[in-house]
Amino acid sequence: MCMVGDRLDTDILFGQNTGCKTLLVLSGVTTLPDLQDASNTIHPDLYTNSVHDLVKLLQQ
Repeated sequence: MCMVGDRLDTDILFGQNTGCKTLLVLSGVTTLPDLQDASNTIHPDLYTNSVHDLVKLLQQ
C-alpha cells in the first residue's frame, strides 16, 4: 500500500505513521525546495512532479 499526497506534514507523515510507502506529488502544496530544505525531517519514499507521472507508470 502507498500513501499518495501533496503535503509532507499531513499526507506523507500519516503514511509513514501507518507503515505505508509514501509518494509525494509536487504539483500541490509541497514544493521541491520544501522537500530539499535542510530543516525538513519528513522524507517520502518517492516523489514525482504530478499525478500524471504515476498514471503513466501504472499503464506500463
